[in-house]
Amino acid sequence: MRKALIIGAALAVSACSTTPKTLYTWGDYQKTLINYAKDSDEAAFEAGLRTSIDLAEADSAVPPGLYAELGYLLYANGNVADATPLFIKERELFPESTILMDKLIGGTSQPAQGAVQ
Repeated sequence: MRKALIIGAALAVSACSTTPKTLYTWGDYQKTLINYAKDSDEAAFEAGLRTSIDLAEADSAVPPGLYAELGYLLYANGNVADATPLFIKERELFPESTILMDKLIGGTSQPAQGAVQ
């Protein structure tokens, strides 16, 4: 009887030891960010951000800041029309970012300083 109890307890514990699901799906964001810091390749950085966002959207768990980061990259390069909806998505998903996103949305009515027009 004691052996059966020990085996049952071991099975119960092992069933609970599966890898926990993370809150957000980050994809290759960290690798993309490190590569961007090393080589400053904005096209590769944008592609990596879009891939990470697509992966996270498929899993319904977009991390905080991803929409804002892609939006700011687009805004800084003069692509205001595509930046604004990303700032709005960030604000909707993460209300704590409202003040910053509102400032960025307000700034999209003007081209960024140094942006190519």
